[in-house]
Amino acid sequence: MTTTTRGRPRATEPVDDGSEGSAIVGGVSASLVLGLGMLLFRSTAGVRTIPERVLEWLLLFVPPGLFEAILLRFGFDAKRYGLDAAVVLVLAAFAAVGYYVLRRRWSLQAIALLGVAVWLVVMLVIMPLTSAGVFATALLDGTAQAVLGYLAVSLSYAAVLGGTRVWQIAQADEWWPPVPAPERRMLLTLIGGTGAAYIATYASGLLLPTSTRAPSILLVDPQEPVPSGGLEPPNPHPQALASPIAQPTAPPPTPVVQTTPALPEPGAERDMQRDKDGAVLPSGRPPGQLASATTSNQDFYVVTKNAAGDPVLQPRDWFLLVDGEVERSFQLDYSTLRRLPAVEFTKTLECISNFVGKPELAPFGAELISTAQWKGVSVRDILALTGGPKPTARWLAVLSADEYVSALPMDVAMDPGTVLAYEMNGEVLPREHGYPARLLVPGHYGMKNPKWVVGLRPMSREFLDWYGQRNWSKDGVIRTMSRIDSPAPGATLTPGQKTVSGVAYAGTRGIKRVEYSTDAGSTWREATILDAGLGNDAWVRWSGSFEYTAGENTRLVARATDGTDSVQDEAFTLPQPDGGTGWPHVEVG
Repeated sequence: MTTTTRGRPRATEPVDDGSEGSAIVGGVSASLVLGLGMLLFRSTAGVRTIPERVLEWLLLFVPPGLFEAILLRFGFDAKRYGLDAAVVLVLAAFAAVGYYVLRRRWSLQAIALLGVAVWLVVMLVIMPLTSAGVFATALLDGTAQAVLGYLAVSLSYAAVLGGTRVWQIAQADEWWPPVPAPERRMLLTLIGGTGAAYIATYASGLLLPTSTRAPSILLVDPQEPVPSGGLEPPNPHPQALASPIAQPTAPPPTPVVQTTPALPEPGAERDMQRDKDGAVLPSGRPPGQLASATTSNQDFYVVTKNAAGDPVLQPRDWFLLVDGEVERSFQLDYSTLRRLPAVEFTKTLECISNFVGKPELAPFGAELISTAQWKGVSVRDILALTGGPKPTARWLAVLSADEYVSALPMDVAMDPGTVLAYEMNGEVLPREHGYPARLLVPGHYGMKNPKWVVGLRPMSREFLDWYGQRNWSKDGVIRTMSRIDSPAPGATLTPGQKTVSGVAYAGTRGIKRVEYSTDAGSTWREATILDAGLGNDAWVRWSGSFEYTAGENTRLVARATDGTDSVQDEAFTLPQPDGGTGWPHVEVG
């Protein structure tokens, strides 16, 4: 007969304190706490989550053919499915690890080391794989919050597992000794460390300076002119102390008068449904109505890659860092940017994902194109404040707050029309369009016009940017397009004279003529070009007329010819990788 003593287990009855039920609950709970912590930091501090980073890295390996097939099958719902799947898989993996730890009855010391290991994997593997650098050192801003935030969520994961482990020990048979003091102390250490890491994350955002170690540009005499580029003749702007600048080669016109506050802020961001690749909002043009010459900010199309939210930058904290292959690095604050010479111009933006030839295949159709009036500072002038790019500079890396990077050849970057814009249609740049500043590049798709710009870095070597890594066009040059706005597809017409109208765009090549056909392309008529003077990088609107006979099914087709006499490509192609092509058509009856 076996006897027992208080505090010691029966020799013949092993204690199973790692029950399956508690292991499941503990693993799932720890995973959910980790996920909620990442979501909290994403929404309040802009720290991107593990699912976002892992998914973004995995998308590098998706073949273009598979991407197109998924896009055609699911449209942009595929993005939401992908994000949901990534979140579920990541949380399931953490839950499975937690279950294993609790079933194997790890000590609290081992569980604490697991939390540290999770943090180190993020810092040493996931961050570098997603271009954030070891311990997030490649980020221009938010490094401390990323490092401390992931430490907080990793320790919270371990703390929940540790709490479950202590509960398991306490729930063991009555002859099992109470929870040992070292285990209790370790649990309290985990909980305290988690709280301290959470506090430190937010304190770092409040207490640490957001500026870099580069010197700031200081303005002296706002009346002293220095050279300026842009789409218009040069304007005078203040002398900068960063480096000497040559005298202007042309007499400056009257300066643009600044009437807005030094640190204006836009309203709230437009509401957008997001998914794994971000969000897409087509332009707000009513069906069957010719687009207006310029698009209002509210109706301007929006494309963002950010699944969990765009950067929310404050003007008092924003700096533009200019470094790399320049004579002298410096940083530029928002109020100084707005005091530099302003150029104002009209420009069209088109997303490379625009379905030009067969808009019916995509939920956004051919509506990822809009035109606005912009105001900003030429990149050429900004780089001049450093003494100019070094002769070794061949490419410009444009760095954004959402870790987006765009690559531009230096000749494109130094084009007078390449501008860092801070106003749109006479208003401060909306948040969804890149506030405080976005780049505008003549004749290039939207992917080469990054938003939330925080850095300009001339480089001596070529590199693949964000879209280039995902097998999209390296150059991103606009392809000639046209669109039929009116009548709407499937419209029922009454007999008589009818109007057909739309828009056409070819980047800086311009539009020479637009033709339309009422018999599926057998014969053509030349349309009247409207608004030809909007700008050299703006769309044109066109219009024509035709006689409609009752009972007929009419197939309207359009095509544009650019300024080099090249006709828009007739054959339909999907947007990936170089932009969509095809003659647009509309059937009415």
